[in-house]
Amino acid sequence: MSWIESQEIYNRIDRFQNYLKDLELSGALILQNVDRFYFSGTLQNSTLFIPAEGEAILIVHKAFSRATQESPLKNIVSEKPSNIKKVLQDYGIKTDRIGMELDVLPVNIYFKYKRILEPSEITDVSHIIRKTRMIKSEYEIAQIKKAAQILDENLYEVQKILKPGITELEVDAYLGYLIRKKGHIGMMRMRGWNQEMMYVHVLSGKDGAIASFLNSPQGGAGISPAIAQGASYKKINRNEPIQIDHGICINGYIGDQTRTFVIGELPDILKKAHECSYEIHHFFAENAKIGTTCDSLYQGAIKIAKDWRLDDYFMGFGDGKVRFIGHGIGLEIDEYPIISPHFKEPLQEGMVLSLEPKFVFPDLGVVGMEDIYLIGEHTQRITDIEQKVFEIKA
Repeated sequence: MSWIESQEIYNRIDRFQNYLKDLELSGALILQNVDRFYFSGTLQNSTLFIPAEGEAILIVHKAFSRATQESPLKNIVSEKPSNIKKVLQDYGIKTDRIGMELDVLPVNIYFKYKRILEPSEITDVSHIIRKTRMIKSEYEIAQIKKAAQILDENLYEVQKILKPGITELEVDAYLGYLIRKKGHIGMMRMRGWNQEMMYVHVLSGKDGAIASFLNSPQGGAGISPAIAQGASYKKINRNEPIQIDHGICINGYIGDQTRTFVIGELPDILKKAHECSYEIHHFFAENAKIGTTCDSLYQGAIKIAKDWRLDDYFMGFGDGKVRFIGHGIGLEIDEYPIISPHFKEPLQEGMVLSLEPKFVFPDLGVVGMEDIYLIGEHTQRITDIEQKVFEIKA
């Protein structure tokens, strides 16, 4: 029996097929794990074909019996990739114009499928896949809410172990233990090229201001250039910011939340920056309405940071700056919509995103908050923990 109800899967396919019709495509081949899971309910080694009209076909290359148990699709066959064109022809499907996920598909795999499908014209459908996925169903929202609840619990619980002399890695490991026993699947998926995400960043003091390759305002030293982000062996000290950017993945769906902690008291400039982060969250909650464009929300946040004379430190410092303040979440941590100057899509009901206005000071560290918001008639903050600096007495 499938984990995800058949109506959930078929509703997703139906929305995607509307986009395929608009592009006058015969259909789309879905190969990337997360996209295939989204549209079929299974990650097993397979190629999914979604026609512009009619039933989708899951062509399984490995673990056929498991795929039939996990996916509610009606048409599931066992066949080699080299015979995909014949399978589609047997179902009466024309393959003149076909979409593929060209944003993530390795070039060698693209050329392999291009040879198999010749003389089909292949076009990119990654944008419409991401647009389909950015509107969350009740089922998806429920999974993200489960993740958010666990994050709230953990950010309270982690305060029990924060004390001078504990290392960032020890705090990291404790949070990893908490989320794994509560159902974290063990990874945080990202779509972006060469982007990798850990389940938590525990960054203290000036080490929190170390920039990295990661498309994030913060980076951290990590324990090796082989990872180049996150917690290190650094010991946490009094009166320095402890930034905990905590993630979890429940049933495939991601939760993402950040809070600033301190053992003692923060310097005044960091208190000021944190108050500015709070104002940006308040601005977002008041203005993130259905129909509001993402770029206008970004510009509003930039104005607030400038008004506080903190724009030099907003969303990174120097070459570590990033040009977004929020991102959609779901099966991947970098989904649509993006609250950035170039993403001009209006907000729609059912979008779920993380807003993360943060400030990075090169000699002091990073402060700020990140929360999950559900867009609707009344925009709702899903992560419930207080929006404040958590001061630890030790």
